[in-house]
Amino acid sequence: MAYLPLVESGFNPNACSKAKAVGQWQFIEETAKRYGLHIDFWRDERKDPVKATQAASDYLKDLYNQFGSWDLAMAAYNVGENRIQALGVQG
Repeated sequence: MAYLPLVESGFNPNACSKAKAVGQWQFIEETAKRYGLHIDFWRDERKDPVKATQAASDYLKDLYNQFGSWDLAMAAYNVGENRIQALGVQG
């Protein structure tokens, strides 16, 4: 699990994907705001390593509780929980 931000961004806090996911943990805006990260013209907390790591931890815990498996939680983190739900896989 420690390698998740390496895979997502290479630990680059300024990483930005074509899907507009930002930061080491590659949060899209909707998910970032859902987990308490502030985003506006002046600041983007997705780039804050401490706040974004706490949000990612909370998100991963929620995904684990939803899917019952760390493997599925990490997969859902990468592609989104809706896509994993649509596959109908169980932990």
